[in-house]
Amino acid sequence: MALKGFFTPVTNPQQFFLGGRKIKPIEDRIASGTFFLLGILVMWESLDLSIGDIHNPGPGFVPFFLGLSLVILSFLSFLAPDLKIKGDAFWNNWEEGRNILYIFAGLVVYILLFNPLGFYLDTALLLLYLMKLAGESRLKRRMLVCGMAIVTIYILFSKLLIIPFPRGFLGI
Repeated sequence: MALKGFFTPVTNPQQFFLGGRKIKPIEDRIASGTFFLLGILVMWESLDLSIGDIHNPGPGFVPFFLGLSLVILSFLSFLAPDLKIKGDAFWNNWEEGRNILYIFAGLVVYILLFNPLGFYLDTALLLLYLMKLAGESRLKRRMLVCGMAIVTIYILFSKLLIIPFPRGFLGI
């Protein structure tokens, strides 16, 4: 029966009365509540703009539904138990978190080289670097995936959407 054990008293305050899972830490509940209130605020403020309808959306349409999504997800996060054991922060465990710093360094270099190299060459180099960090050791596969991504980006943004990107010193 589904209600078996439903009315049994909780002897350990660190457990839910259903399933014996640990209660979510207070910091996580405060964060969930904060995001819930932020979502309500976004929805409230988007009502000042015209929401419109699905066929003719107004400027408040996307903010309203993003706020609604934030409300729903934060509510679910507030109710859901924390089933994962939290690990150390990456700055306390260098071996586990060094890739985060490598990715950040790659993005800083990407930003610095964006105008001199141009969007396509700079993005190709960033993709190659990130795939190497992700564990792809074969250069041919990285080059193939990178080439396909750059061609797709070129067709989508330059040809279909007509969005100009910086060309760099090579004119690419």
